Amino acid sequence: MPNELSGPRQMPSGSHRAGRPSTVQQIYADLRHLIIDLSIKPGSVINKKEIAERFGVSQTPVREALIRLEEEGLVDIFPQSRTQVSLIDIQHAREAHFLRLSVEVEVARVLSQSIDDDGLAALNAWIERQETELNVGNQTAFKLADDSFHDQMFRLAGVGGLTQIIDRRRGHYDRIRGLYLMQEERRQIVIREHRAIHAALRGGDPAVAEGAIRAHLGKSLAIIGQIRDKYPDYFA
Repeated sequence: MPNELSGPRQMPSGSHRAGRPSTVQQIYADLRHLIIDLSIKPGSVINKKEIAERFGVSQTPVREALIRLEEEGLVDIFPQSRTQVSLIDIQHAREAHFLRLSVEVEVARVLSQSIDDDGLAALNAWIERQETELNVGNQTAFKLADDSFHDQMFRLAGVGGLTQIIDRRRGHYDRIRGLYLMQEERRQIVIREHRAIHAALRGGDPAVAEGAIRAHLGKSLAIIGQIRDKYPDYFA
């Protein structure tokens, strides 16, 4: 297991739940982040004893956290044998993408007719955060700011709770997205597309806003063949 497994990752302000997480939630969140971030590679075997030692707990909360990850399709548990990070399933990724696109298109259409100056400023702040992380080369923080931009859109549209539903289905999609974003030029493209979404929302035309979202969300799956060819061992 990588050295990063030492407790919850630092998240952008406002992106975590209030209160102290339970031990199971803490282990689950940390492992999930490392899997999505590709710090733990697809196919890697997970050592429950090592995780328990790092958190200073018994293996019981570790097993409970792994069961939650299995329910999301992020780990495969083989009883009396091993637990390993699941390989990326392209069909699962496509389904998650379909779900996210269907919902976010409607979010964009709603916002194009309702967003105010404060909402536009909040979205712009996340774009500026992405630019900062791009300039310092922090890919993990860049992706967190990317997610926060979209989460902000959901909150502004009054449907922030839907992000949790989508998040539980998008683990395979997010790992493909992580591979897509490894190239700096692609991260630059993301910022330009976020600027286009921001401009479309400011312009107030639902059709333009929908087009900006569709153009943005389709990129990583559009070149999925290239990504799979480059990282064949990561895919089922």
